[in-house]
Amino acid sequence: MKKDMKDKEKNAETKNQEEKKKRPFISKLIILFLLIGLVFIYARYVGTKGIKLKEYSITNENVPPSFDGFSIVQFSDLELGTTFNVSDLEDLVSKINGLNPDIVVFTGDIVHPGYTLSDKEMKSLITALDRIDPLIGKYSIKGDDDIYSDVYDKVMNDSNFKDITNSYELIYYKGLTPIVLYGLDSLNDDRQDLASAFRYPSIEEDTAYMATFRILLAHEPDTFDKVDNYNISLMLSGHSHNSELNIPFIKDYYNIKGATKYYDEFYQENGTGLYISSGLGTSKYKMRLFAPPSISIFRLYTN
Repeated sequence: MKKDMKDKEKNAETKNQEEKKKRPFISKLIILFLLIGLVFIYARYVGTKGIKLKEYSITNENVPPSFDGFSIVQFSDLELGTTFNVSDLEDLVSKINGLNPDIVVFTGDIVHPGYTLSDKEMKSLITALDRIDPLIGKYSIKGDDDIYSDVYDKVMNDSNFKDITNSYELIYYKGLTPIVLYGLDSLNDDRQDLASAFRYPSIEEDTAYMATFRILLAHEPDTFDKVDNYNISLMLSGHSHNSELNIPFIKDYYNIKGATKYYDEFYQENGTGLYISSGLGTSKYKMRLFAPPSISIFRLYTN
């Protein structure tokens, strides 16, 4: 009888000890799930909001003296229909115009695939982008999402952006020596025409006033490896959204076609700087972590 009671007491004590061991594990598990939930809420509802301004100073010997202090504002990847909407455009336009840029460039992707703009949204989009008012001009190229609808052509034309997809534009500012702005089509859809875009300078060009500071707009940043023979000084891209979920060991698996090698904010090779915008909307998922929506301003300076 006494032995049975001792056995029961021993079993009860063992059970209590096992339960005590389980409690810290359960507590840690609950804390882990809470943390994951908080990170998700932040990435979905906080990390996707607002517009951060990124500022860069570009000092290069090829910048003509007349362009010293010249400013370029880049915005990219509106991806309307995701976390950036037509209602957010007023804030975007206000921020761009508040910078008093000399030129503004858009590097592709207006509407997210699968989303259809209503007539009212289309009108609001055109009206807003038309209000962007740089000193010299507004220029744009197509992204991989722009080639599947007629939205890009209508919006850019009606809002007075000049499309330089697979083409180029000479920019003059306070002097006779220009800089050149090249534009390329989508890398992902094999639509890039390098011969057409880089036809300047031809052998007939006046070398006395040739543009030696050369800027390339290319939506997909992996284009970088295709243009190392064209003496590009500055390349501006989008598409990667800087991985959106910018977490070590995770962001490498999050990257998308066209941004598998180049996806972070900045790279430099052979004297060419590649700057990649984090964009404004989202692509794979409606989340951002340590990669806030942004626009960029570049100021050019001579040595």
